[in-house]
Amino acid sequence: MLESIRIRNFVLIPSLELELKKGFTVLTGETGSGKSIILGALNLLLGGKADKEEIRAGEESAEINGVFSSDRPAVLEWLDGKGIECTDGEILIRRVVKSSGRSIYTINGSPVTVSEGQELGHLLVDISSQHSHQSLMKRDVQLSYLDSSAGNDRAIVEYRNEYFALRALEGERDELCAKIEKAQAEMEYNEYCFRELDSAKLEIGEDDRLKEELDIVASSEYLMTNLSEVSDALDEASTLLSKSSTILEKCIRRDPRLSEFFPRLESSEIEIGDILDSIKAHIGGFNLNEYEIEEKNERLALLQRLRKKYGGSIEGAIAMRDSLKEKLDYAQDSADLIDEMDRRIAEQRSKVERLATEIGSRRRKRAVPLSKEITAKLARLGMKNASFTVSVSPSQLGPNGEDRVDFLICPNKGEKVSLIEDSASGGELSRIMLALKSVFGNENDVETLVFDEIDAGIGGSTAYDVAAELVDISSSHQVIAISHLAQLASKAAHHLVVRKSVVGGRTVSTLEEISGDERIKEIARLLSGDASDISLEHAARLLEVQ
Repeated sequence: MLESIRIRNFVLIPSLELELKKGFTVLTGETGSGKSIILGALNLLLGGKADKEEIRAGEESAEINGVFSSDRPAVLEWLDGKGIECTDGEILIRRVVKSSGRSIYTINGSPVTVSEGQELGHLLVDISSQHSHQSLMKRDVQLSYLDSSAGNDRAIVEYRNEYFALRALEGERDELCAKIEKAQAEMEYNEYCFRELDSAKLEIGEDDRLKEELDIVASSEYLMTNLSEVSDALDEASTLLSKSSTILEKCIRRDPRLSEFFPRLESSEIEIGDILDSIKAHIGGFNLNEYEIEEKNERLALLQRLRKKYGGSIEGAIAMRDSLKEKLDYAQDSADLIDEMDRRIAEQRSKVERLATEIGSRRRKRAVPLSKEITAKLARLGMKNASFTVSVSPSQLGPNGEDRVDFLICPNKGEKVSLIEDSASGGELSRIMLALKSVFGNENDVETLVFDEIDAGIGGSTAYDVAAELVDISSSHQVIAISHLAQLASKAAHHLVVRKSVVGGRTVSTLEEISGDERIKEIARLLSGDASDISLEHAARLLEVQ
């Protein structure tokens, strides 16, 4: 429950600290006094949109602090999942909005995002306002009420995961079909290009090697002339080295110390011989015939053309060849690929339809007793002849299953049954919302329920009926109601009043708990707008008959 709230520099509130209690609390005040400001501060604390315009004029920031207590497993699990420490179930939420546009949002001192604040907010507080009354007209909201009552919450999460997995597979199939269709449309051209590239037997670096070889051939005459001179010189040197070895060998017989030079001279003679043989073999390599030269030129021309046509390089042409092969494989294997994808989709669709059927079965099973319970609640709330029906009908498979859910009402006997958005008035919508909250109150563990002008459009005895229902709900929940009706305000266990005044030349909204004579005066104001003797007496009687 909400234990306390502290507001600083928010709209017309410079500073406010409020302790809240269990049971039924009513908040009243004249029109424009600031009741909506209190609700706005609570909304901000629970993840509502921050607006720097709500900062009190002349201040740098607005700050809202709220202390909650909860031992609900869902709340504690959420905090634990976010790594937020919680001692004895106490939760401190702090929201600061700065004039610079920046904001601070923490839970028990840990920074959180707005979406995370909203997640926890929905677990702690359920706010029912005129806006939520209007949301009753939306089918997804009606569906969520039925699913919550039918125990479908976890099943819906599982179903949606599988449903969107099915949609993803169907998207993959569409992409595959488009790719195959494109490949088939281009098949003739792709086959021609692939054959051209594949038959070329491309090798990386072959064009550079051929160019180098042809450059050498172009210089063959020059090279052969000069290398022949080199060969003659080496031949002569080899002869001289052989002669030198013979002479040195004779000298060694007379001077053994010369023997150390013989191996070196012999080694030089062998090395010169090897070089000579290699030069002669190289000269023989220039004896290319015109056919061989033409063949190399044609091969180089082919490689240059393919390089220019397919990617600017041999590497690019090879990559293009591989890509074309993949496209041709797609086109040729299309039937098998589509069959495999269809098999996967059929399996996933079967799983989704099974889950949808289970969810729909629980919806239909719960719809009948839920209709009776809400009808009974409406009768207690002054709509004695109304009949409420939760209708579940077949629909196309979608994110919420394969059912369409409508809330139908027949306000009076003998009238036709219609969608609530077509026949329910504002006051009736308020009572329908209260009936839903009352019915779901036993199933919904949210501890704090806030009703903003739940009494809009009603009065007289119906107001007493609404008040009695709120009193009942408050036996198991903390109930906070913003109201203009004396009949409702008089039934609350705790009464808060918002007042607006001018202090130091500035407008200020204040909030305080009242009792005794102060409460009698406020109830009298709600009854007649003033504190006449008659209204004061009436107010006192209302408070006596709680």
